[in-house]
Amino acid sequence: MKNIFLMVGILVMVVIPLTARSQAVNIAYIDLQRVMVESEKGKEAKQTLTQEAEKLKKSLDVKQDELQKMKDAIEKQGTTITADARAEKEKQYQSKLKDYQRLANDYQTELQQKDQEVTQKMLKDLEEVIRSIGEKEKYTLILEKSQVLFASPAIDITPKIVTLFNEAVKKKPTTKK
Repeated sequence: MKNIFLMVGILVMVVIPLTARSQAVNIAYIDLQRVMVESEKGKEAKQTLTQEAEKLKKSLDVKQDELQKMKDAIEKQGTTITADARAEKEKQYQSKLKDYQRLANDYQTELQQKDQEVTQKMLKDLEEVIRSIGEKEKYTLILEKSQVLFASPAIDITPKIVTLFNEAVKKKPTTKK
């Protein structure tokens, strides 16, 4: 009886690895950064963010010019005004400088938040495309390139994902808030 259990155990240990090997493992990877840069939606998002950044920069440039003029006026009037008046003007300058710095930080934070929102939305849409290609082409595993130490370029499906993502975006009705 013990011999039968031993024989069945050995048989199971030999057969399971053989059946596991007979199943094909289909693995691919995607460079998400490249998809973000090369896809139509990614290009559009970058252009929108660039325009927003330029608009905010122009606003900051106006404030910076005001600060420079104020500083120049203080320096020109330095010897002709009283010490109290000069101290008051420098205090006003410092106050405006702090406001400018806060505004610059706020703009930077705002741009980062918009970038994150756009990226998250794109990743959600991309996930649907990746899932559908994974199911359609029966991939066992699809990895992100940054998490892979080495992989043959032959299993890089990034170009295919860019094409499918562009097609999916064109098909999807655009809703603006």
